[in-house]
Amino acid sequence: MGFVPIFITLGGFVFLFILLVHQNIRQKKDAFSSTWKDLEYQLQQHQKTPPDKLAPGDLEGAEKTYRSLQKSAPEDDGGQMDSETFNELLLRLKRSRYEYNNLVRMRPYSFVANLFGHRPL
Repeated sequence: MGFVPIFITLGGFVFLFILLVHQNIRQKKDAFSSTWKDLEYQLQQHQKTPPDKLAPGDLEGAEKTYRSLQKSAPEDDGGQMDSETFNELLLRLKRSRYEYNNLVRMRPYSFVANLFGHRPL
């Protein structure tokens, strides 16, 4: 028998590692997508939202759009709550994007990311 059990064990380890990393990357991307949808919904709640949709993942564009809406809308209690909610969503988005991009670029994980076609956001 010799080396056959060693190669089978090593192959199983590599296979499980690849599955785990792929699941982790997909989970982070799904978290980013979910938070992005929440942010789009938050922007659509305003009456003067522009009709064109934001490009997916365009955090700078979303932030500029919200700042312009915030300047044009009068200040009230509901607007303050919307501002806090928006800022929380924006921070979660930035954190999710950073974690995903960091995972995709880090060395043993980047091989799995390239294998499954994951690209930085």
